Amino acid sequence: MGPGRPPNLVTIVLDCVRTSSVASFGAPDGAPTPELDRLVRRGGSVFSRAVAPGNWTVPSHMSIMTGAYPWVHRRRTFVRGDPPMETIAMWLKRRGYSTGMFTEEAHLTGGYGLEAGYDDLRSRHIGTSDEERTPVNRTLGHAKFLYSASFRRLLEQIPPLAVPMTTLNYSAEVAYKREVCGDYLLDDWARWLGTRPKDRPFHAFFNFVDGHEPYEELAGGFFGRLSGRGYAQVPRFYLLSVPGMQDRMPWRLVRAAYQRAITEADRKVGRLAAALESAGELDRTWLFVTSDHGQSFGEGGNVYHGCGATDSVLRVPLWAIAPPDAEVPKRVEPWTTLCDIPSWMKSLALGRPAYDADGRPPVAFPVSPPDHSIILAEGGPASDPNRSMIGIRADQLWNRRQVAAYRGAEKWTVDLVSGEVRHWPNGDAGATTLPAPLSEPEAKQAKHAVFGIFGKDDVLRYAGDGSELERGSLDDVRMKSWGYD
Repeated sequence: MGPGRPPNLVTIVLDCVRTSSVASFGAPDGAPTPELDRLVRRGGSVFSRAVAPGNWTVPSHMSIMTGAYPWVHRRRTFVRGDPPMETIAMWLKRRGYSTGMFTEEAHLTGGYGLEAGYDDLRSRHIGTSDEERTPVNRTLGHAKFLYSASFRRLLEQIPPLAVPMTTLNYSAEVAYKREVCGDYLLDDWARWLGTRPKDRPFHAFFNFVDGHEPYEELAGGFFGRLSGRGYAQVPRFYLLSVPGMQDRMPWRLVRAAYQRAITEADRKVGRLAAALESAGELDRTWLFVTSDHGQSFGEGGNVYHGCGATDSVLRVPLWAIAPPDAEVPKRVEPWTTLCDIPSWMKSLALGRPAYDADGRPPVAFPVSPPDHSIILAEGGPASDPNRSMIGIRADQLWNRRQVAAYRGAEKWTVDLVSGEVRHWPNGDAGATTLPAPLSEPEAKQAKHAVFGIFGKDDVLRYAGDGSELERGSLDDVRMKSWGYD
């Protein structure tokens, strides 16, 4: 490939970043992202209504890589093996691209198919499963007592007990995050740029995990743990499963720490772009920067992510940073699914524009591209698939399998278990109350027109093989980790 070679393609996932916490997306007190703002002013597009396909890491990343919704690719769990279908990295590699993955998020190199197509893998923990991440996970991950109803009742009666009981886990998780977050990947990136074949375009995938909990400064040492700040170390499992525990969380402090983490991830994007510029590649590189899902701080009863279908976990920022000679809209207002990213990259590799004024690609990557008239997303039950929440608070909406739909100003959700449909005429961003379920005739109409559900078979299409609609007893399954997928 000579001077007319296809552009380089870089995908960057800022883990757990939601739209409503980013200043450049209109959040009044949102996190500043000066590096991304500078890059997109240089040339590129801001997508103001981007939606993550799923509410946690594995299904959403697989959608970003395949262009298929989670109920199509069905990779919702920690299953080792090849990807369920071709990924964009596999396709680009066949087209002659050099490929590399640089990730702080170990799930991406855990053998679940997300690393397929990448020749070079750079991560602290390649091939490490979720259970093997920390010594605490390995030793206590299956301690049923910690998940038992009697222990949860004890915490409900004596909430302060949750702080000392979770200190060991919190300390291990903080140490793990400290180990995986840092500039070592950017050093690897600069070296990789210097050693790759110069006559070939490249595709690189990054995941920066700064926005993911825990936020280590919150507990504040021994005295901090004795104060209300100490509840910030309590794992998601107890915040969801113990009534009243969320009310004790110092959410204001948690959100502030989260926003500082977003700005730290933005700094890394700046260093990444600087390495491209030093290598003489920035002007022929497209960067697609987004998040795999958002982060919830009590909205709709959700805690962090992996539960619910609120905007806090489904709406994410999306920037496309283009070479100087590319003509792109500065702002794209229609709803956009992250499933479009591989189609944009395929279009560019074939010498076509990435997208039109509405963000629609000229070439579709998946066999069955998403319908752009309505953008869909999946809100799986809490801790699905590690199942530690199954049988616990199953009456809560955030603990039910849902599909969300966005069209115009409107949003709908359908509960695949109860069949209830809820409707937000102006979306649920900032909503503090949950709308009542639609009446049966209204729900039926919405299921047909919005979700394409006319019978049981259509419901099972969204649910995969249908088995995920079944809810078992907590004692029927082997526990994993601390209630976090």
